[in-house]
Amino acid sequence: MGIVPEDLLVEILKRVPVKSLCRFRCVSTQWRSLISGPRFVDAHLAHSAGHPKLVISLPSQPDPGPPGRCFFTATLSEPGNDQPRIVASPYFFVPGTAYSYVSQSLNGLICFQVDGHVGVCNPSTGQRIALRTVRAADVAGECAYLHYSFGFDPVGKRHKVLSTLATCRRPMPADLRQVIMEHRVLDLGSEEWRRIEDGPPHIKKESEICFDGLIYYRAWNGNVTNPRQDYLVEFNVGTERFRMVKFPGDNGPRGGHRKVCLIEFEGRVAVADLRNLKRDGSDDIVLLIAEDFEREIWRRKVIALPPRWKEILAAEEVFLAGTVGTGELLLPSQIMMKPQRVFYYNPKTNSFRWIEISGLPEYKKLPPPAVWQTFTHHVESLLPLESLHDRQLHHA
Repeated sequence: MGIVPEDLLVEILKRVPVKSLCRFRCVSTQWRSLISGPRFVDAHLAHSAGHPKLVISLPSQPDPGPPGRCFFTATLSEPGNDQPRIVASPYFFVPGTAYSYVSQSLNGLICFQVDGHVGVCNPSTGQRIALRTVRAADVAGECAYLHYSFGFDPVGKRHKVLSTLATCRRPMPADLRQVIMEHRVLDLGSEEWRRIEDGPPHIKKESEICFDGLIYYRAWNGNVTNPRQDYLVEFNVGTERFRMVKFPGDNGPRGGHRKVCLIEFEGRVAVADLRNLKRDGSDDIVLLIAEDFEREIWRRKVIALPPRWKEILAAEEVFLAGTVGTGELLLPSQIMMKPQRVFYYNPKTNSFRWIEISGLPEYKKLPPPAVWQTFTHHVESLLPLESLHDRQLHHA
């Protein structure tokens, strides 16, 4: 590397975007070795964490282009910027029939479903891998529900995909559906799904969140006598053990899609509820924060919005897309406009701000509903998918 010390070169290169670093690998064998090495990959990821992005994914228009899912990236607006306008740039494209499932970004990696298969991609490097499909066993009169979740174990430094397959046999008893559960886990970089025993019977209902090595998602346990009673599932990515408690509060369907969402709040899982956010609403935003998950102790926090913001958000018909690294709730409009408006809300300071995003595609027909739109906090990463398992073993 010539007269430039390696430590200084690392300090310089870790500030360079991933796409440029991929080109720099061609400079020389030494540069390729440095940029691909686990030490530099970790240093670059740590630096990128301080400069997060917003990744938006939408189903593509099949006419005139091929069907698939398009990923766009935009600079994540920082608090203090009042009504900035940002431009989204095309980031990544996955061909095939798009499903609604797209995970949050974990260390720059995103899990998704397309054409009935599950895959993982690194949008920064353009890499993607297709995982072996989990298939349901043949059961007479069966009805199968297959869902995936994506998580990261910060202790073992492993990314994992969780598969939950619920097969319902018929005819069923009048009071309880007989649910046959199969739980499997796949370590990224491995090709085999491992069976997990003793998992609770449930059917995943909505996308998961993952933080501190724990995956959380909303589920139904198959009880037909109380179909509105949902449950909150916790999966420990490291120990691969489940816990399940009743979903707190009123979990009925009123209020529309994605008005209730799981978020991380002050290091705990919380339920954010926007169903009362109407022009004449009284409670506005409600947070139910898990003080003790196992004992099912929840703290209720009601957030009264300023009248101006209450009117704006009610008129916009926003939905909850999760949280970003600043701790703010991300609230995009359910109906795509040009430009698209996204609101940020900080529950700690009770402050709002919003941005306008241009550069997203125009739909000739109806734009995709909220269920097909995903917004995630994202950091650029050099993590190589083809050697991820070996690299994670190196850190364990």
